[in-house]
Amino acid sequence: MNDSRPLLRTLSTLLLLVAISCMWVACNEGEKDIPPPGAFISMPDEGFELEVEDSLLLVPKITYDIDATYLWLLNGEEVSTEKELLHISKALGKTNYQFIVGTPYGADTLNIFISTIVLIDFKEIELDKDSYQLANGNSEETGAIRSKGIIFPGYGTSEETWTGFGLSNLYSQSITEVPSPFSAFAPPLTKKNFLIYLQPNLPQNAAFTFENEAMHKISSMRVTNSTLAYLVMLYGTDEIPRFGDPARENPLDWFLLTLEGFDVAGSKTGEVEFFLADFRFENRKRNYLIKEWTAIDLTPLGMVNEVRMTLTSSIENENGQILTPPFICIDNIKIIE
Repeated sequence: MNDSRPLLRTLSTLLLLVAISCMWVACNEGEKDIPPPGAFISMPDEGFELEVEDSLLLVPKITYDIDATYLWLLNGEEVSTEKELLHISKALGKTNYQFIVGTPYGADTLNIFISTIVLIDFKEIELDKDSYQLANGNSEETGAIRSKGIIFPGYGTSEETWTGFGLSNLYSQSITEVPSPFSAFAPPLTKKNFLIYLQPNLPQNAAFTFENEAMHKISSMRVTNSTLAYLVMLYGTDEIPRFGDPARENPLDWFLLTLEGFDVAGSKTGEVEFFLADFRFENRKRNYLIKEWTAIDLTPLGMVNEVRMTLTSSIENENGQILTPPFICIDNIKIIE
């Protein structure tokens, strides 16, 4: 009988070599299958916006961070090698961080943009619920609402003679109640302080200015119609026709806000127009009245010390005076430089 043991030993050796070879190939193929890292962060399309002295902890999410190293760059200079970074906004302007994650299998770079702004939203001013405060003056001086370095003047010595700016937190979209002239036509869920503005008889007084002759750039502000103006445009009164009334000779109505910027020397820097109502479309379904907070881009004004506002309308009396109630509501003024 032949001894088969040498053959079995040979086969066992071959099987062991095959097993080791497969393990080596599998390990190497596994290494090749590991992808490079990916870095992500939940960020608004325009980047983050923070007010001066606000802070934000930046925590990128990373995939496949095996044996990873991290690097944060600010304006091309290294600021950290940690995975997370705490940003504190110190001055107006834009900040661009680069976050780099690297592993033996590759690297990824993430750009993170932060704008430091001053937001004028009047939260710091105490106002009773469902009330308003007008910037009345006296016989010797005008009144004013002041917020974060901006002066919003008011004129007149009483509520009956007041024009200019005031502060309110009244909201109403009711079409059955008598509207308050100090109410905003906006969704009630947004209840908080805002500016109410009534155009003075002298348009040159219709302006807000930065204190101490400062010059700043405003990116945007939000506006909506007052409840009074909205309902008058929608339904009209015995003396004021409603917007777009086909019985009128010219129903192509409009209500326009014009904003003009001026520098500290009084030179004009730019102009922006925004229609609070527009009924001039051939397709009447496109006619509209602004009925919610809407942002206006004010960057075309450039660096300004003063912003003058003028309300005009297609509905005027025979003397050219505006009949549409010249009220407007203002909120969220963003200063970026």
